[in-house]
Amino acid sequence: MADSNFLDVRGLRKEYPGTTAPAVADIDLGVREGDLLALLGPSGCGKTTTLRMIAGLIDPTAGTIEVGGRDVTKVPVHKRGMGMVFQSFALFPHLDVSANVSFGLEMRGVKSAERRARITAVLERVELGHLADRRVGQLSGGQQQRVALARALVVDPTLLLLDEPLSALDAKLRESLRVQIREIQQASGTTSVFVTHDQDEALSMADRVAVMNNGIVAQVGTPAEIYERPSSIFVATFIGRANLFDVNSLAGGVVDVAGFGKLAVAASPSPHTSTTAMIRPQAITVVPGDETAAQSLSTPGRPVFDGVVRSTSYTGDQIAYRVDVAGTTLDVETSASAARLLAQGDRVRVSWLSDDLRLLGE
Repeated sequence: MADSNFLDVRGLRKEYPGTTAPAVADIDLGVREGDLLALLGPSGCGKTTTLRMIAGLIDPTAGTIEVGGRDVTKVPVHKRGMGMVFQSFALFPHLDVSANVSFGLEMRGVKSAERRARITAVLERVELGHLADRRVGQLSGGQQQRVALARALVVDPTLLLLDEPLSALDAKLRESLRVQIREIQQASGTTSVFVTHDQDEALSMADRVAVMNNGIVAQVGTPAEIYERPSSIFVATFIGRANLFDVNSLAGGVVDVAGFGKLAVAASPSPHTSTTAMIRPQAITVVPGDETAAQSLSTPGRPVFDGVVRSTSYTGDQIAYRVDVAGTTLDVETSASAARLLAQGDRVRVSWLSDDLRLLGE
């Protein structure tokens, strides 16, 4: 196991009979002790299969899984000492909160006095101590989710595994529970793997994100690295929104883009093979086309282009524009408080910093 990784997955593969491609194809992953790794990707990409192999619920076709230096690849699920929170929560609705949380401790033969102390402590941690005697069926969805989290944490798991635990909840509740789960995970110091298809969940909760597609890991990095420096077209377009440009030629940190001419571009891991450049909508500045407003863009090294607003979308804190520039429609996003609202048909000027234009691999 790598010294810095508490969970170390190497060459993990899963094939199912009758299929032409593996569900998971020889992936490598590492999670440092106390970190939360998000497995992020579209449906069918292999993220849940990966999590279930780590948990021991699915046997891998090949590869190894080490936790804390111990090879658990062939260890039965009940001997891995992991805690798991499912999408459905899998609670007992006829039992109260304490009895649900106690279940894992009873299965491990923990004595009653210690059980009571640990249940009390974990319920206080998830802010449910006042509901210890309430039946689970009488709780809200958010409260049930925290009961499931408490049940997983009370056994002091070697790993905490979460399989889309927020997907059954409404959007407002998901947003608040993201913060709570992250705070609880950090306070407990439990190394965790979180499966989600929601990019906002992954970026806001995780120390590192592994973006998966078609059974492989497309990129692993911090949320900022994944968003600001995507390694491929898939990652760039799956994580947030992106403006893509076909690159005609590349030399010395300058690309030639039809309609835009020669543009300075940030470095890429493999610039000699790049045929696509990307810039995020938030990295583009848009101002009215009059000379006074345009003067704010007159900074050396910033390309400036004339454009026409084709549509606007106001969401309260942000304004999203679609702007026609040089025969291309650009998505542009800006803070609603930082700019005057532009209207459809307005002539504008757009600009960006050269470091924000990035080359992508295939």
